[in-house]
This record gives sequence, structure tokens and C-alpha cells, in this order.
Amino acid sequence: MRKCVIILIYVLQPILFYSLCTNIYAQKPNFPDQIPIVERPFTDDPDKFTFAIIGDKTGGGLDKWHVFDRAIDEINTLNPDFAIMVGDLIQGDTTDTEQLSAEWKEFWEHQSGLDIPFLLLPGNHDITNPVMYDYWKENLGRTYYAFTYKNCLFLLLNTEEWHANSGEWVNWFGKEQIKYAKSQLTQHADVRHTFVLLHRPLWLQKHTGWEEIEDALGQRPYTVFAGHYHNLTLHTRNDRRYFVLGATGGGFTPQEVKEYGAFDHYSIVTVDNDEVDIAIIEPGNIHDADVSTSAFKNKVSKLLDLKVDFDLSKNRSVSEGRLDISLNNTLEKLMTLEIKFDQNDKWQITPNHLSIQAKPGQTSKTSVSLSVSSSDYLPFPIYKHAVQYSGEQLLSGRNLYHPIDRVHMHVIKNWMLLGPFDLGVKTIPSNSKQVPQSFIDIPLQNLNPEKTYQGKSGEIAWQEHISENDRIKLDAEFEYAEMAYGFGITHIKSPDKRRIFAQIGWGSNLGRIYLNGVEIPDAAIPGENLYSWWAHFELPLKKGWNTLTILSGDYNGWWDYRMEVADPTDALQFSTKPFGVN
Repeated sequence: MRKCVIILIYVLQPILFYSLCTNIYAQKPNFPDQIPIVERPFTDDPDKFTFAIIGDKTGGGLDKWHVFDRAIDEINTLNPDFAIMVGDLIQGDTTDTEQLSAEWKEFWEHQSGLDIPFLLLPGNHDITNPVMYDYWKENLGRTYYAFTYKNCLFLLLNTEEWHANSGEWVNWFGKEQIKYAKSQLTQHADVRHTFVLLHRPLWLQKHTGWEEIEDALGQRPYTVFAGHYHNLTLHTRNDRRYFVLGATGGGFTPQEVKEYGAFDHYSIVTVDNDEVDIAIIEPGNIHDADVSTSAFKNKVSKLLDLKVDFDLSKNRSVSEGRLDISLNNTLEKLMTLEIKFDQNDKWQITPNHLSIQAKPGQTSKTSVSLSVSSSDYLPFPIYKHAVQYSGEQLLSGRNLYHPIDRVHMHVIKNWMLLGPFDLGVKTIPSNSKQVPQSFIDIPLQNLNPEKTYQGKSGEIAWQEHISENDRIKLDAEFEYAEMAYGFGITHIKSPDKRRIFAQIGWGSNLGRIYLNGVEIPDAAIPGENLYSWWAHFELPLKKGWNTLTILSGDYNGWWDYRMEVADPTDALQFSTKPFGVN
């Protein structure tokens, strides 16, 4: 007795009509229609099977296709029944459908070397906005789905489904997807194992919608796999294994100590009766599933304590302080810490290069002395640290020595916003440090709150923005406009003439700052791409009200900023309203 099913497959490659004839005695996947899958023959083994899980390819790693290709070759050699990829297949982050088509074409060219059936689910780089959501639905099919294979349930979820809710935030999954997940779990309550795959590991956050799905999983045997963070970590919840998988060609900073989880890999899952075995495979290497645990990382997070103790005071000509260093070795091998300060002509640093060791169970402490002129303290010192674990690098980083305590920094959250305007460019400069001339030529606008302007898509006016977040999210306020710029205006009232320390965390490609109509050149970081970069500078306040203007531009529509000023005595006042008032 045989039965045949005709399945229509929607993918970015040519449309395939595939006839799958199944023997009733050989269990085959029970797929819903229109799922993103490249069909290839399945094994007929009714009991034991293996499948591969491929991690993120994008989010950095644009030059690492060779890693992905090597993984594809090795998976072919291991020959599992099928493969699943947990999202971030393309770089995305655009609304240009021609660019999307080109990026998907590039992905399929590399994926085409895989010899087994291949299923995929979307990540934040695949569905970054509603345009990309619609593109996925039209060209690939479902954004979430479930199927059974050899008496196991596979539940593939979309953590980017909120883009389908017309801007109304419910949770990451949306009501319909959660309802679907619950119904699948109810329909398949007696399977021998359930595998849940999703891109973002949303069990690490609260109020995401995962709580409802996890409750519905109940006490059944199940395993959860996610990606997104490009770093392998095994968590244990409800006596079940929850994996955050690392990248398979995506971007990250590699570390030599495998327990830290910072290495490219894919996974092979073997199901044999009620047993589920998982191999973490680095191209050219195979590791146990528990090679990188949250318990190890919790210990790593407490190894190194770098504490700034500094009093930057304008009442003294010279300010002094320390960097206190503690290396607490709770691991099983010798730890070595090296710290080296970059050259800085403004600061006296003693010593500027040091190394300490700590044996297992030992804590080693030391300190660095620093001093600087209280009237000329910028730029702040920068130092690098590296921790060796039995001769292999475990931790490394580049640190800013910030002498002003966080509690003395006031985050400015209230702004008048105006935008978006057309940036005057059509393509992103090939040199990321190149500032378009059209941005350089933008004049300061007349700060009349009653005036309207011709924006990128029509008439716009100043809007007051009272932010609940520390970062001013221009992307949301300016409707994710691409190749655009806008203004933020606020006011600071000072009791006297003074210079105050300020800093801005840019989350845009372009940015400039003006105080009372005069540009603050140190805030723009000339010659640097501003995205995700901090600038430190001083603001020369006059007595009374001062007008602070931020001009920022962005290519891809995802931009914001965080503006802070030092106010240790609460002497300053802040307001969006006093245009021109002194």
C-alpha cells in the first residue's frame, strides 16, 4: 500500500514540483504546505536518525564563506537525514528588494553544495522589517511551522513574527504563532521527543511570549536550540537542555579556550530510541555537547575585576586616582593577566604595562596609579587586557579608563526632534569612513518650533519626544527612513559660565553636535564611521540657557544616540521648550 503527496515548494531558487511517494511502514516528515525547504530523499530507517543544525552565517563574517562551505562539505560527509539552519542566512537590514534578491542568490549558491534536505527558519537579519517579512512570505513561504519525523516533533518558531503585527507589539512571536505552537504540542503529545528551534534565545528574557510555549511543553522530553549570539552556551531549565548555538561563519571575536564557546561550529543530533546525543563540531574538530556550559562562563565572568577609583575635580590643578585590579582564579588551571595602556601624552600612568598570575584557588591583586591636569584631561586613557588560561587566551578586550562615576552622568532623554530629511545620497560609500559632502553641507535649521519643513516624504514639523529609554531611537521616530538625516534639540541651563564633560554614544553612521550654534568638533570623530561609537568632549556652557543641537544621519534607517553630561552637584537644568530664551 503506497500513497503519494504532491508538494509545491517556494524558494528563491526555481520553483520545484516534487513528488514524494511514501511507504506507510517508513515514517516520513509530515510537513504543512508552503514551508521553506529544499526537498531531497529521506532515509527509510524507522528508528534511528540524525540531523544537522547550522548556526548563524551573518551578523558580521562577510569574509567567512569558506567556513560555511567547509561546514557544508563536512555535513555531506557525515550524511545526516536532513539539516536545519536557525536563522541569519543573509546580511539583510534593508528594504531594497533588489539587494535582498542578490543576497539570497549568494546564499543559495553556497547552500547548493548540500546533498541532504535543508530546512530554514528566519533570524533578525533575514526579517529585519515588514518589507523583509513580506519578501520571506512571498519567496520562501511560512515563517514558522512544525513537522513530525520518526515519531519526533519538530517545532520551528519565528522570533521575528512581530513584524507581521502592523507595528502593534504583542510579543516576539505574536498571538497566532503561540496558538499554533500550542496546538501542535497538543496534537503531538505522545511523540518520543520534541525539538524546538528558534533564532533568538528568548528564554533569557522576560515577557517575550516564550513563557506560554514553555508551559505548553510541560513534562514531555524536549530539547531547545537557538542562535543569534554567535557564542555557544548550554543552559539547563526544567531538567531539559537549552542550547544557544555559535555561528557557522558569522562574525565574532574568537577565543582559544573552547569552554568560552567562541568558535565556529555546527551540530549533529542523533536520535536513537529515547536517547538524544548532540555533537558540537568545529570544522576539523568534534566536541562534546557540554564543552561550553553556563556554569563555566559564570566562573569566567567573576575572574577579573577592574575598578576605577578617581576624583576628577576642577578645584585642584591635578587630579589623581587608580585602576584597582583583581584576578580571582576559581578555575582549574594557571591564569595570567596582562594589561597594557596605549600611549597618552595627557596622563601619567604608572606602570603602563603589567602582568600578574593566579594559581587555582588564588586571588592576585595590584593597581595602576594615574594622574592628569584637571583642566586638560581628554582623551581618556585606553588599555588592553588579556587573560591566559594555561597558556591559551581566555579573555581579551580594549577598555576605556573613564574617571567620572556613572552616578554623576545625567542622561538627556527629552528632545525636540525634526526629520527625516533626504540625505542626498543613493548608495552607501564604499569607504565606511567617508563622510558624504551632502552631510557636511547641511546647514543648521531655523529653530522655530512653529515652522514646518519639507522632509524626505512630505511636510514635517518639530515633535517633542519624551523618551523612556536612555537611547533616543530615531529609527522608530523617523519611521526607519533610509539615506536620511534629522535633528535633535534640547536645552541646558547653567548657573554660571562653565565647561562640563559630555559624551555621546552614537548609533548612526553620521553625526555632528552644536552648542549655541557652534560645532563641537571632538563630538563628530572626524574620519570615523560613527556607528556604535562613543565620543567624549567638553561643552563650554554660558550662564543661562544653552541650546544643544544634534545632527545625525544614517544609511539603513536603524539609528539612535545616547547623550550624557556630567552633573555631580545637580546644578544644571534641562528642558525641550526654551527656544531662544536666556
